Amino acid sequence: MSKSFVRKALQGFKPYVPGEQPPDGEDWVKLNTNESPLPPSPKVTEAIKAAAGESLRLYPSPTAAPARRAIAKHFGLDPSQVSVGNGADDLIEMCFRAFAGAGDKVAYPTPSYPLFEPLCRLHEAIPSPHRSAEAWTWSPGLLDDPAPLKFLVNPNSPTGTWHGRMSVERVLMRSKGVVVLDEAYVDFALESQVALLAKHENLLILRTMSKSYALAGMRIGFALGSRELVAALDAVKDSYNMDRLAIVAACAAIEDEDHHRKIVDYVVAERAWLENQLLELGFESYSPSAANFVFVRPALANSGAAVADALRERRILVRHYDLEPIAGWLRITIGTRDQHERLLATLKEILS
Repeated sequence: MSKSFVRKALQGFKPYVPGEQPPDGEDWVKLNTNESPLPPSPKVTEAIKAAAGESLRLYPSPTAAPARRAIAKHFGLDPSQVSVGNGADDLIEMCFRAFAGAGDKVAYPTPSYPLFEPLCRLHEAIPSPHRSAEAWTWSPGLLDDPAPLKFLVNPNSPTGTWHGRMSVERVLMRSKGVVVLDEAYVDFALESQVALLAKHENLLILRTMSKSYALAGMRIGFALGSRELVAALDAVKDSYNMDRLAIVAACAAIEDEDHHRKIVDYVVAERAWLENQLLELGFESYSPSAANFVFVRPALANSGAAVADALRERRILVRHYDLEPIAGWLRITIGTRDQHERLLATLKEILS
């Protein structure tokens, strides 16, 4: 038997699997990866075109300083309270590097973002998952877990569940370590918890420009927190983890609040319409979604996997889950009205 050169901790490792990405330009209805149904701000495109010149031969700002300043101004913070990264996933891994060493516990609810468990394996941390309580709420065990690093996704993916300020603050007060609040979808919910940064030094908030700013292709994420926590992230980040085009795109996007609001308002309205249409088709949902997707299950006589497969055969992609407690559920990204009507017409055909 040949010798394995892979680290012992990674033997049998199962990496995070992103949603299917069909080639651009093909006639797919792509409702599986929570991208924006609308394009980014025209000001972003203009900024990228202006920056795509001779300066690309030069390295970018190692701290992405212009983006940090623009983001800090938008949230009423100091630039020293902002860190940026190559998408929110980059910042999540930076949290592992900064706050959880080998053998440390990392706590998170399930079901939630499936990246946490693979990152525990990569960093030889101990996964400490906590099954969600009724209606996908956070369990008492998660609140009291003494792990030095704890992740919350709010609104949660894939369930779309949103927890209000009192629930978040309850976790913060009962946690001994850093609490990372991933607010990737929060612009589609009632409120962000940025105001809690002034009260809780153990809080770090992650945001992304992939959803409500329509910049999934640029890979821009940022973290908001105390100077101490942000400095810890900066100490372990990759050098030049944002390129010149991403930096100018971030600045242009965060400064065009009118376009940002246009995207959010469109998604929220379409989400309510699509949820109602799916309920009329017999789908069930525990609660309305607070994100840019809906989380539903076909009527019991229909298999979620079979429905997802039948949709894919007709070039419509949704996200299907096959592990308990969400086996048989579907996460459907909010798209355009035309995409929704094609989805609904196809579902009627399949379910009949």
